[in-house]
Amino acid sequence: MSRSRILVVSERYWPDGGGGELATHSIVRVLGREFEVKVVTGSRNPFKSPGVEYIYEPLLSRWEKPALWFNSLRLIRTRRFEEILRKSDVVYIPRFAFPVIPYAKSIGKEVVVHLHGYIPISYTATILAPYEEHKRRIIREDIVLECLKGPKYCVGANLLWWLPRLARRWILQADRIVCVSRRQAEIVLDRIPELENKIEVVYNPLPSELVNAKPVKELEDTPTFLYVGGDSYVKGFPILLQALKELGKQGVKARFILTGTYNPSSIKLLKRLSETCKLEIQVMGRVKYRDIIELHKQVWALVFPSILEETFGYAVLEAALLGTIPIASRVGGVVEILDNTTASTFMFMPCKVDELIKKVKYVYSLSTSEVKILGYRLREEVLKRFNPIKLEKEVLRVFVDVIE
Repeated sequence: MSRSRILVVSERYWPDGGGGELATHSIVRVLGREFEVKVVTGSRNPFKSPGVEYIYEPLLSRWEKPALWFNSLRLIRTRRFEEILRKSDVVYIPRFAFPVIPYAKSIGKEVVVHLHGYIPISYTATILAPYEEHKRRIIREDIVLECLKGPKYCVGANLLWWLPRLARRWILQADRIVCVSRRQAEIVLDRIPELENKIEVVYNPLPSELVNAKPVKELEDTPTFLYVGGDSYVKGFPILLQALKELGKQGVKARFILTGTYNPSSIKLLKRLSETCKLEIQVMGRVKYRDIIELHKQVWALVFPSILEETFGYAVLEAALLGTIPIASRVGGVVEILDNTTASTFMFMPCKVDELIKKVKYVYSLSTSEVKILGYRLREEVLKRFNPIKLEKEVLRVFVDVIE
């Protein structure tokens, strides 16, 4: 008997992007075992899962939402895409190619949308934490956040702040909406209650390389901390800076490794800070995923001062699976990952610099053997909570249900 056919339409695919794209890759790997899967993507060199066909589509190579949505409307009018679509049973949209939804529905296809952000609610697809305090000023904060990036982003946000309403119209036509945490689903339903009978909460599958690899810790005596958020305001870079300044004043001798994207002024500021205190600050910039995994061998703790309602928190999950203590703010899905685990002790309220400093100093006071024991215990707790086999069954269930 022939297998059901799933068409994945994702303008960006791993290794391009971040946690959402890594999740998509893990999900496609799972789907490829049970279904016939084709991925149409604007990424030229995607990581490929066995048995899955990948098709490069130039019209999906522009990832900015207005350009992407315009090109998606062009794509659905092409014969090459129509032929692929008509041969498919289910269309899976894990990113923002939402204009495909009404066309797929018009020819009788089932559609599954995976929300890794808050695009039906927010122009930036992000919401500041806690949601309850920001829910009435999301549009205004979106514009402010875009203006922090530069003039062209500011102009775009002021002109296109209404785009989430358009995304909402398309998404409402899908058959299933997958959210990656209970907190994300709660926020989405608060703004779009019409989705109540369509939303499923399915945690992202765990990356197989992290599940299968036994974590190795090669810790030096100098406490070493990792931060992966770049100089992003919403990922908590200003919070980190304040904490570093205070730790420097207190004479704390530690190493901080910073990855991600930093502009020249941020790098200059970090260099000056490193020169005026006992802290060793190493800015590595953007690094490959496998290099992040290698860095965790020498890292005592991950510093995760996000001020967002994180939909999931892949960086935190990765740290836990690699035996690294996450010093994380209590935001979004991060709470669902870490609450009632060994890492609960190290969590802090978002934007509370004094709390962050206390948690860093707590780790600083531990011995290398104590850090290893806590990290390995945390890994086992997280693996028990996010059982890989159970998570994969949940992913498959969503697609089996829509097919049946």
